[in-house]
Amino acid sequence: MKKKIKEITSVFSQDNPKIKKQIDKVKEKGHQRMTILVIPHGYDSSFHFQISHFTILFFLGLTLGLLSLAIFGIVRSNNTQTQINQLSKIYGTYFDTYITHANQLEEMKEEYSKLNESMLELFTLIDGQDDELLKIPAEDFIETAAIESLQKEEKEDKQLDVGRKYLSEIYELRQLKHRMDNYQRLVETNFQFLYQRSDILSRSPLFNPMYSYNLTSPFGMRKSPTTGYWEYHDGLDMANATGTPIYAAAPGRVVRVTYSNVGYGHHVIIQHDFGFSTLYGHCSRIYVRSGQEVKAGEQIAEVGATGNVTGPHLHYEIFISEEGKTDPEQYMQAGVY
Repeated sequence: MKKKIKEITSVFSQDNPKIKKQIDKVKEKGHQRMTILVIPHGYDSSFHFQISHFTILFFLGLTLGLLSLAIFGIVRSNNTQTQINQLSKIYGTYFDTYITHANQLEEMKEEYSKLNESMLELFTLIDGQDDELLKIPAEDFIETAAIESLQKEEKEDKQLDVGRKYLSEIYELRQLKHRMDNYQRLVETNFQFLYQRSDILSRSPLFNPMYSYNLTSPFGMRKSPTTGYWEYHDGLDMANATGTPIYAAAPGRVVRVTYSNVGYGHHVIIQHDFGFSTLYGHCSRIYVRSGQEVKAGEQIAEVGATGNVTGPHLHYEIFISEEGKTDPEQYMQAGVY
Protein backbone atom coordinates (compact mmCIF):
# COMPACT_ATOMS: atom_id res chain seq x y z
CA MET A 1 0.00 0.00 0.00
CA LYS A 2 2.79 2.39 0.94
CA LYS A 3 4.55 1.51 -2.33
CA LYS A 4 1.46 2.47 -4.38
CA ILE A 5 1.10 5.77 -2.53
CA LYS A 6 4.76 6.50 -3.17
CA GLU A 7 4.34 5.75 -6.87
CA ILE A 8 1.32 8.06 -7.15
CA THR A 9 3.18 10.80 -5.27
CA SER A 10 6.14 10.49 -7.58
CA VAL A 11 3.90 10.76 -10.62
CA PHE A 12 2.34 14.08 -9.47
CA SER A 13 5.50 15.46 -7.88
CA GLN A 14 7.11 18.57 -9.38
CA ASP A 15 10.27 16.53 -9.66
CA ASN A 16 8.54 14.48 -12.30
CA PRO A 17 9.95 15.71 -15.66
CA LYS A 18 6.58 15.60 -17.38
CA ILE A 19 4.81 17.55 -14.64
CA LYS A 20 7.63 20.03 -14.43
CA LYS A 21 7.52 20.53 -18.18
CA GLN A 22 3.79 21.27 -18.09
CA ILE A 23 4.20 23.75 -15.23
CA ASP A 24 6.99 25.55 -17.04
CA LYS A 25 4.85 25.68 -20.16
CA VAL A 26 1.96 27.26 -18.23
CA LYS A 27 4.29 29.79 -16.58
CA GLU A 28 5.75 30.68 -19.94
CA LYS A 29 2.33 31.34 -21.45
CA GLY A 30 1.21 33.20 -18.36
CA HIS A 31 4.14 35.56 -18.45
CA GLN A 32 3.65 36.29 -22.11
CA ARG A 33 2.61 39.90 -22.56
CA MET A 34 0.01 41.49 -24.75
CA THR A 35 0.35 45.00 -26.05
CA ILE A 36 -2.79 47.11 -25.85
CA LEU A 37 -2.86 50.19 -28.08
CA VAL A 38 -5.14 53.07 -27.08
CA ILE A 39 -5.95 55.74 -29.66
CA PRO A 40 -8.05 58.59 -28.18
CA HIS A 41 -10.64 60.09 -30.54
CA GLY A 42 -9.55 63.42 -32.00
CA TYR A 43 -5.97 63.12 -30.87
CA ASP A 44 -2.95 62.47 -33.11
CA SER A 45 -0.93 60.80 -30.41
CA SER A 46 -1.64 57.38 -29.02
CA PHE A 47 -0.29 55.27 -26.17
CA HIS A 48 0.04 51.61 -25.42
CA PHE A 49 0.80 49.35 -22.48
CA GLN A 50 1.63 45.72 -21.96
CA ILE A 51 -0.13 43.29 -19.70
CA SER A 52 0.53 39.65 -19.00
CA HIS A 53 -1.95 36.82 -19.33
CA PHE A 54 -1.77 36.25 -15.55
CA THR A 55 -2.78 39.85 -14.92
CA ILE A 56 -5.68 39.60 -17.35
CA LEU A 57 -6.89 36.40 -15.63
CA PHE A 58 -6.52 38.08 -12.22
CA PHE A 59 -8.65 41.11 -13.18
CA LEU A 60 -11.16 38.87 -14.94
CA GLY A 61 -11.50 36.69 -11.81
CA LEU A 62 -11.72 39.81 -9.62
CA THR A 63 -14.49 41.24 -11.83
CA LEU A 64 -16.44 37.98 -11.77
CA GLY A 65 -16.03 37.77 -7.96
CA LEU A 66 -17.24 41.35 -7.45
CA LEU A 67 -20.14 40.77 -9.83
CA SER A 68 -21.12 37.57 -7.98
CA LEU A 69 -20.85 39.35 -4.64
CA ALA A 70 -23.04 42.19 -5.91
CA ILE A 71 -25.68 39.77 -7.20
CA PHE A 72 -25.61 37.89 -3.88
CA GLY A 73 -26.00 41.19 -1.96
CA ILE A 74 -28.95 42.25 -4.14
CA VAL A 75 -30.70 38.90 -3.60
CA ARG A 76 -30.08 39.01 0.17
CA SER A 77 -31.27 42.61 0.28
CA ASN A 78 -34.51 41.72 -1.50
CA ASN A 79 -35.09 38.78 0.86
CA THR A 80 -34.38 40.98 3.88
CA GLN A 81 -36.75 43.67 2.61
CA THR A 82 -39.45 41.06 2.07
CA GLN A 83 -39.00 39.82 5.64
CA ILE A 84 -39.05 43.40 6.92
CA ASN A 85 -42.32 44.04 5.09
CA GLN A 86 -43.83 40.87 6.55
CA LEU A 87 -42.67 41.78 10.05
CA SER A 88 -44.02 45.31 9.60
CA LYS A 89 -47.40 43.89 8.64
CA ILE A 90 -47.41 41.54 11.63
CA TYR A 91 -46.28 44.37 13.91
CA GLY A 92 -49.06 46.58 12.56
CA THR A 93 -51.64 43.89 13.29
CA TYR A 94 -50.33 43.33 16.81
CA PHE A 95 -50.07 47.06 17.41
CA ASP A 96 -53.71 47.53 16.39
CA THR A 97 -54.65 44.69 18.75
CA TYR A 98 -52.58 46.30 21.48
CA ILE A 99 -54.36 49.63 21.02
CA THR A 100 -57.74 47.87 21.12
CA HIS A 101 -56.89 46.03 24.34
CA ALA A 102 -55.45 49.19 25.88
CA ASN A 103 -58.71 51.01 25.15
CA GLN A 104 -60.68 48.09 26.54
CA LEU A 105 -58.57 48.23 29.70
CA GLU A 106 -59.42 51.90 30.13
CA GLU A 107 -63.10 51.10 29.65
CA MET A 108 -62.84 48.28 32.20
CA LYS A 109 -61.24 50.62 34.73
CA GLU A 110 -63.94 53.23 34.19
CA GLU A 111 -66.77 50.69 34.40
CA TYR A 112 -65.28 49.10 37.51
CA SER A 113 -64.92 52.52 39.12
CA LYS A 114 -68.62 53.20 38.52
CA LEU A 115 -69.56 49.74 39.76
CA ASN A 116 -67.44 50.19 42.86
CA GLU A 117 -69.10 53.52 43.65
CA SER A 118 -72.52 51.91 43.23
CA MET A 119 -71.56 49.01 45.51
CA LEU A 120 -70.29 51.41 48.19
CA GLU A 121 -73.47 53.46 47.93
CA LEU A 122 -75.54 50.29 48.20
CA PHE A 123 -73.50 49.25 51.22
CA THR A 124 -74.26 52.55 52.97
CA LEU A 125 -77.95 52.23 52.09
CA ILE A 126 -78.12 48.85 53.82
CA ASP A 127 -76.71 50.30 57.05
CA GLY A 128 -73.10 49.41 56.28
CA GLN A 129 -70.35 50.70 58.55
CA ASP A 130 -68.30 52.24 55.74
CA ASP A 131 -64.91 50.84 54.66
CA GLU A 132 -63.66 50.13 58.18
CA LEU A 133 -65.98 47.16 58.58
CA LEU A 134 -64.89 45.68 55.27
CA LYS A 135 -61.18 46.31 55.90
CA ILE A 136 -60.76 47.66 52.37
CA PRO A 137 -57.11 48.78 51.95
CA ALA A 138 -56.15 52.19 50.60
CA GLU A 139 -55.45 52.75 46.89
CA ASP A 140 -51.72 53.26 47.54
CA PHE A 141 -51.51 49.88 49.27
CA ILE A 142 -53.34 48.17 46.39
CA GLU A 143 -51.05 49.81 43.80
CA THR A 144 -47.91 48.84 45.71
CA ALA A 145 -49.11 45.24 46.11
CA ALA A 146 -49.86 45.00 42.38
CA ILE A 147 -46.40 46.30 41.41
CA GLU A 148 -44.63 43.97 43.83
CA SER A 149 -46.61 41.01 42.52
CA LEU A 150 -45.71 41.71 38.90
CA GLN A 151 -42.05 42.44 39.69
CA LYS A 152 -41.84 39.09 41.45
CA GLU A 153 -43.30 37.44 38.37
CA GLU A 154 -40.76 39.21 36.15
CA LYS A 155 -37.85 37.98 38.26
CA GLU A 156 -39.11 34.41 38.13
CA ASP A 157 -39.56 34.52 34.35
CA LYS A 158 -36.11 34.85 32.77
CA GLN A 159 -37.63 35.92 29.45
CA LEU A 160 -39.03 39.12 30.95
CA ASP A 161 -37.02 42.31 31.36
CA VAL A 162 -37.66 43.78 34.78
CA GLY A 163 -39.28 47.24 34.68
CA ARG A 164 -39.99 47.37 30.96
CA LYS A 165 -41.90 50.52 30.05
CA TYR A 166 -44.29 48.73 27.72
CA LEU A 167 -45.54 46.67 30.66
CA SER A 168 -47.47 49.68 31.97
CA GLU A 169 -50.80 48.23 30.80
CA ILE A 170 -49.95 44.94 32.50
CA TYR A 171 -49.24 46.83 35.71
CA GLU A 172 -52.60 48.59 35.41
CA LEU A 173 -54.40 45.32 34.72
CA ARG A 174 -52.73 43.66 37.70
CA GLN A 175 -53.63 46.68 39.84
CA LEU A 176 -57.24 46.39 38.71
CA LYS A 177 -57.21 42.69 39.61
CA HIS A 178 -55.87 43.44 43.11
CA ARG A 179 -58.50 46.13 43.57
CA MET A 180 -61.24 43.72 42.54
CA ASP A 181 -59.87 41.05 44.90
CA ASN A 182 -59.81 43.49 47.81
CA TYR A 183 -63.33 44.71 47.08
CA GLN A 184 -64.65 41.16 46.87
CA ARG A 185 -65.76 41.35 50.49
CA LEU A 186 -67.87 44.40 49.68
CA VAL A 187 -69.63 42.45 46.93
CA GLU A 188 -70.11 39.45 49.21
CA THR A 189 -71.51 41.62 52.01
CA ASN A 190 -74.01 43.26 49.69
CA PHE A 191 -74.95 39.91 48.17
CA GLN A 192 -75.41 38.34 51.58
CA PHE A 193 -77.65 41.18 52.69
CA LEU A 194 -79.72 41.12 49.51
CA TYR A 195 -79.98 37.33 49.64
CA GLN A 196 -81.17 37.45 53.24
CA ARG A 197 -83.57 40.28 52.45
CA SER A 198 -84.93 38.36 49.46
CA ASP A 199 -85.32 35.26 51.63
CA ILE A 200 -87.19 37.26 54.26
CA LEU A 201 -89.46 38.83 51.68
CA SER A 202 -90.20 35.48 50.04
CA ARG A 203 -91.38 34.10 53.40
CA SER A 204 -93.32 37.18 54.52
CA PRO A 205 -97.10 37.60 53.81
CA LEU A 206 -96.73 39.90 50.79
CA PHE A 207 -98.75 37.89 48.28
CA ASN A 208 -102.28 39.20 47.74
CA PRO A 209 -104.83 36.59 48.89
CA MET A 210 -107.06 37.45 45.89
CA TYR A 211 -106.24 38.69 42.40
CA SER A 212 -109.25 41.02 42.23
CA TYR A 213 -111.58 42.36 44.90
CA ASN A 214 -113.52 45.37 46.12
CA LEU A 215 -112.25 46.71 49.46
CA THR A 216 -115.46 47.25 51.42
CA SER A 217 -113.98 47.79 54.88
CA PRO A 218 -110.39 48.86 55.78
CA PHE A 219 -108.34 48.15 58.87
CA GLY A 220 -109.12 50.26 61.95
CA MET A 221 -112.19 51.96 63.42
CA ARG A 222 -115.44 51.60 61.46
CA LYS A 223 -119.21 51.54 61.91
CA SER A 224 -120.36 47.89 62.05
CA PRO A 225 -122.47 46.93 59.01
CA THR A 226 -124.56 44.56 61.20
CA THR A 227 -125.02 46.49 64.47
CA GLY A 228 -124.44 50.08 63.37
CA TYR A 229 -122.11 50.76 66.32
CA TRP A 230 -118.51 51.94 66.06
CA GLU A 231 -116.02 49.13 66.45
CA TYR A 232 -112.38 48.30 65.82
CA HIS A 233 -112.02 46.27 62.59
CA ASP A 234 -108.86 44.18 62.84
CA GLY A 235 -108.61 43.13 59.19
CA LEU A 236 -109.66 43.88 55.60
CA ASP A 237 -112.99 42.99 54.02
CA MET A 238 -112.29 42.08 50.37
CA ALA A 239 -115.59 41.53 48.52
CA ASN A 240 -115.98 39.28 45.48
CA ALA A 241 -118.35 36.62 44.19
CA THR A 242 -118.81 33.37 46.05
CA GLY A 243 -116.34 30.76 44.82
CA THR A 244 -113.55 33.27 44.01
CA PRO A 245 -110.17 31.56 44.78
CA ILE A 246 -108.31 32.56 47.93
CA TYR A 247 -104.52 32.10 48.01
CA ALA A 248 -101.95 31.78 50.79
CA ALA A 249 -100.12 35.08 51.31
CA ALA A 250 -96.83 33.33 52.19
CA PRO A 251 -95.42 29.84 52.69
CA GLY A 252 -96.32 28.34 56.04
CA ARG A 253 -98.17 25.69 58.03
CA VAL A 254 -101.93 25.54 58.52
CA VAL A 255 -102.56 25.69 62.28
CA ARG A 256 -106.36 25.98 62.32
CA VAL A 257 -109.26 25.05 60.07
CA THR A 258 -112.52 25.70 61.95
CA TYR A 259 -115.98 27.25 61.91
CA SER A 260 -117.49 30.06 64.02
CA ASN A 261 -121.22 30.75 63.64
CA VAL A 262 -121.12 34.28 65.09
CA GLY A 263 -117.66 35.27 63.92
CA TYR A 264 -115.54 34.34 60.89
CA GLY A 265 -117.63 31.36 59.78
CA HIS A 266 -115.42 28.84 57.98
CA HIS A 267 -111.90 30.21 58.36
CA VAL A 268 -108.24 29.20 58.07
CA ILE A 269 -105.21 30.35 60.07
CA ILE A 270 -101.71 29.85 58.62
CA GLN A 271 -98.54 30.31 60.63
CA HIS A 272 -95.52 31.77 58.76
CA ASP A 273 -91.89 32.47 59.58
CA PHE A 274 -90.68 35.51 61.55
CA GLY A 275 -93.74 35.44 63.84
CA PHE A 276 -96.34 36.17 61.13
CA SER A 277 -99.77 34.54 60.96
CA THR A 278 -102.64 35.15 58.53
CA LEU A 279 -106.37 34.53 58.86
CA TYR A 280 -108.83 33.95 56.00
CA GLY A 281 -112.47 34.17 57.10
CA HIS A 282 -116.05 33.62 55.79
CA CYS A 283 -114.92 30.95 53.29
CA SER A 284 -117.43 28.86 51.39
CA ARG A 285 -114.98 26.02 50.76
CA ILE A 286 -111.60 25.12 52.30
CA TYR A 287 -108.99 23.02 50.48
CA VAL A 288 -106.39 22.58 53.23
CA ARG A 289 -106.31 20.76 56.56
CA SER A 290 -104.66 21.49 59.87
CA GLY A 291 -100.91 20.73 59.92
CA GLN A 292 -100.54 20.97 56.11
CA GLU A 293 -97.60 22.88 54.62
CA VAL A 294 -98.59 25.41 51.93
CA LYS A 295 -96.68 27.55 49.43
CA ALA A 296 -97.09 31.24 48.67
CA GLY A 297 -99.83 31.68 46.07
CA GLU A 298 -101.28 28.21 46.64
CA GLN A 299 -105.11 28.13 46.62
CA ILE A 300 -106.42 27.34 50.11
CA ALA A 301 -110.11 28.26 49.98
CA GLU A 302 -112.97 30.06 48.15
CA VAL A 303 -114.84 33.25 48.99
CA GLY A 304 -118.13 32.75 50.82
CA ALA A 305 -120.64 34.35 53.20
CA THR A 306 -120.41 32.10 56.25
CA GLY A 307 -120.53 33.47 59.79
CA ASN A 308 -121.55 37.03 60.72
CA VAL A 309 -121.67 38.76 57.29
CA THR A 310 -123.90 40.87 55.06
CA GLY A 311 -122.52 39.47 51.78
CA PRO A 312 -119.80 37.28 50.26
CA HIS A 313 -116.32 38.53 50.99
CA LEU A 314 -112.94 37.53 52.46
CA HIS A 315 -112.02 38.81 55.90
CA TYR A 316 -108.22 38.91 55.84
CA GLU A 317 -105.97 39.49 58.85
CA ILE A 318 -102.23 39.64 59.51
CA PHE A 319 -100.92 39.47 63.04
CA ILE A 320 -97.41 39.33 64.47
CA SER A 321 -96.64 37.37 67.61
CA GLU A 322 -95.06 40.27 69.51
CA GLU A 323 -96.99 43.21 68.05
CA GLY A 324 -100.47 41.82 67.52
CA LYS A 325 -102.70 42.54 64.56
CA THR A 326 -101.49 44.95 61.89
CA ASP A 327 -102.87 46.57 58.75
CA PRO A 328 -102.73 43.96 55.92
CA GLU A 329 -102.95 46.66 53.27
CA GLN A 330 -99.40 47.82 54.07
CA TYR A 331 -98.10 44.38 53.13
CA MET A 332 -100.33 43.97 50.09
CA GLN A 333 -99.09 47.28 48.67
CA ALA A 334 -95.41 46.31 49.05
CA GLY A 335 -95.32 45.29 45.39
CA VAL A 336 -93.28 42.13 46.00
CA TYR A 337 -94.61 38.82 44.69
